[in-house]
Amino acid sequence: MAAHHCLSEAPVNVRVIRTLGKGRAATAELVEATWEDGKSRRLVEKVFAPGLLTRCIYRLAFAAPFAYQSNRHAILACFYRRSVVSRMLEASALCDERESLVDVALPEYVRYDRKRDAYVLAASFVEGRGPIPACVHSNPMAAENEMSGLVAEMKRVERQLIEFGLVGSGWQVAPGAMVSTANLLLSDRSGLRVVHPDEPENVSARSLRYTIIDLESGIPAVLLWRYVWQSWRRGAVFPFDDLDSRKLRASCAELCARLICRGERSLAEKLSADVECLLAADEQWKAGEIAAFRRPWTWLSAQRRTCYRRTCIDRWQQQRVVDPENAAALLTSRWFFVFLWLLGLCPPSAIGRWLQACFANRSHQERVRQFATNSRVRAAFLVKYRRQQWKTLCEQQRCSNRSGPASSWGLVGHRLLRYSTTAGLHRYLTDPKRRARRNAQMRALVCRGSYQIAFGRKVFRATTQRWQSRNWLTEREATNLNNQFSGPQLAVYSRGLGMHVAIKFLYPLITPLKLGGLTMALAGRSVWFAVLPIMILPAARTLVTLFSLLANRSHGVPHRHAILVGAIPMVGSAAFIVQMWTANPVVSKFLLRDFASRFARKIPVYGGPDSRTEHAVLAIGERLLQLFAAFHSASKEVAASMSPKNDTRDVQRPVVKKQLQSMRWPYPNVLRDSLLLTGVCCGALLAAGSLMTDSLPAQWLTGENGALESTQLVVLVCTAIAGCWSLLRVKTSSWKSIAVALVCVAVAAAAREVPSAVSQASLTNGARQTAEQTGFAISGTWKHTVIAVAVCIWLSRVAYAWVKFPEDRKLWFSPAFVWPAIPFATCFVLAELFERLKWVAAEETVEVWGYTMMMAVAIWMIRNANVLQARSFQETDREPLPANLRVVSNMDCPDQHTERAA
Repeated sequence: MAAHHCLSEAPVNVRVIRTLGKGRAATAELVEATWEDGKSRRLVEKVFAPGLLTRCIYRLAFAAPFAYQSNRHAILACFYRRSVVSRMLEASALCDERESLVDVALPEYVRYDRKRDAYVLAASFVEGRGPIPACVHSNPMAAENEMSGLVAEMKRVERQLIEFGLVGSGWQVAPGAMVSTANLLLSDRSGLRVVHPDEPENVSARSLRYTIIDLESGIPAVLLWRYVWQSWRRGAVFPFDDLDSRKLRASCAELCARLICRGERSLAEKLSADVECLLAADEQWKAGEIAAFRRPWTWLSAQRRTCYRRTCIDRWQQQRVVDPENAAALLTSRWFFVFLWLLGLCPPSAIGRWLQACFANRSHQERVRQFATNSRVRAAFLVKYRRQQWKTLCEQQRCSNRSGPASSWGLVGHRLLRYSTTAGLHRYLTDPKRRARRNAQMRALVCRGSYQIAFGRKVFRATTQRWQSRNWLTEREATNLNNQFSGPQLAVYSRGLGMHVAIKFLYPLITPLKLGGLTMALAGRSVWFAVLPIMILPAARTLVTLFSLLANRSHGVPHRHAILVGAIPMVGSAAFIVQMWTANPVVSKFLLRDFASRFARKIPVYGGPDSRTEHAVLAIGERLLQLFAAFHSASKEVAASMSPKNDTRDVQRPVVKKQLQSMRWPYPNVLRDSLLLTGVCCGALLAAGSLMTDSLPAQWLTGENGALESTQLVVLVCTAIAGCWSLLRVKTSSWKSIAVALVCVAVAAAAREVPSAVSQASLTNGARQTAEQTGFAISGTWKHTVIAVAVCIWLSRVAYAWVKFPEDRKLWFSPAFVWPAIPFATCFVLAELFERLKWVAAEETVEVWGYTMMMAVAIWMIRNANVLQARSFQETDREPLPANLRVVSNMDCPDQHTERAA
């Protein structure tokens, strides 16, 4: 490269303080770097030593080793890319005369880590945090949605970077990549802020600053079609940190001209120099790879073949495969280079490099000769090799530091365990002291109640500490939660939680059984080979819960929810967390949120800390918590714990006004809740139908009396029951009319969904006998009679309300009544369309969704029955509002002017 003056000198000593995180391609470490002049700084080093999967993906896409790990020009491109992005964002904000809210962690130096055979990029250390979900605040209504603000800023920066020509950098901040939000850190911005006089200072919008800490990709940007299309237009199939050189130079020239006009000549010169260095490094990096799917016609040019040869020789020299004398011979001899390149293809890669060194490194040849002819050298080499391998095993916590290096055969066993087991299981199998300690802990978790309680409390404290480290909890909130969990009322549930955690020790045994059973099921054997291993853990949790119920039967501790939830695969570990709701809703709510957060972080590809997936799962979990709180037996205490606490009247008034305005019909809530319930029910049925195809009848899912039709009938029955309940709860005539309409429609639809006796002829003998025994079929006359009676009742109610309550006549033409019919009718239009297209499963699913919307409306009326009987909502802000802010209304009373009802 022509210009290296932008690079800082690497330090002489680097001390690792701690590991900050690990991604697909690199590990971020906080280090203390010291230079020759004695200066030291704390920096963050990204060590590009990816795992096997990432290296395989890159090699399949570009036919080359992972570039940032072994390519000098690629790591220099990382260095210059950060400088260019930082300067271009700064220059753009300066030219537009606006404040830039986005910074970049500036690069400091590049070095090669000999121990890990990987390049390292050092950048400045940034104090920051990820976005805090709104649901973890003590007052969600007063807390700003940091994720929404971050996504909006990311969209703006992505658009800017693409316009500049930094397409690959745009992918790193693209909100469409669900985990890209973890590439930015948030920090409170210092300086002045505007506080409105009628708004409390504690709820005013905070001023945040965003810092991009990761601009280096780990895998090709194939998850978003936009970047794939742009890559195809440039002649490449797989996009990977690509640049548009023409657009980048044009944008740089425009920004430099504007900076010079504003008197910022120094910034313009630095920007221009960095852009040229970036383009030169990127060109040599991309030309130094085979990349058959990236502009393959350029391989006809001798320049690219020469660049590829130089890149290979540089990498071999960096890995000490080739010495300087043979490197010069490789530049002039084509056949020598081809022979050495073919040797490098020998799997595994370590053997290929060893064979290459045997022909291209004289010192290595001498060491091989000494090893083969001198026994003392051979013995010394084996001792050194054993010590190195043992040191690596100890650093990975797979062996104990107290014991000495194993023998040669012992190392072979350790290597096999290293590739076949986890670090914890490896240590358990090879360390007697660790094994004895773990056995004692497992016996205590199974037999000792005091240890189970202490273990559960330890896990809870670790959870609060993790949330506190992410700024999701304040120190006061964490202390309060720990004190509540340590109370005697939660001791039983804490013990049960510890016992459920102890069941996880069976995972190493259950996982092979699951894989083997799934393999046998796919091979054509019974589906129970796959189902039974999945049910082992739920059965074990059920036994533990029953034991806890029997052991504490004299105390009257409820275990109903724990038994039900514990029998569910995958999520059954949250059984006692759900059961804690009866004793302490605050603690249970916190643990359920943490359970949802951990589940989201483990989702492959799209999951991770501070990702949009994690925040979305937390938001869905918060909605489910609110629904659970509404129907729990201890609804008053739960509602008080779920409602926001705020003593400021200026904050309460707009919140209550917003709630009262939405009392007409909860448009988004009904759609969201019904869609969620439909997705869970129908998704489970469809999954069960696809997994158990061999053991179930062909019409089990979509036929007459099938699972989907049975689900529709159950939902309609629940809707009719909820409608009758709401009819008894509401007092206003208009809402009574709507409740009657819901009941009549549900009854008529239920009669329609029940199979006719005539249709039984199309069933098999076994299905017909089952239907006759259960009575799950009625004649067409009865169906038509029920539908006619339902229609008559509804028309009678309409006529009665029209005459008795003239003020409600406008109800039948208002959106409050017409709205439920619109999505309901839309669902059945889609169902008719799917029926004509012969998409039976889609037709039944859409009908379930339509019926579920009716049920959601009926449940909403039950929850807000007290509010719906009020005649006016305009008088609510005349008196102080209650603290819980659940739902407030004013009702005219004969004895007093106003009366508040919640």
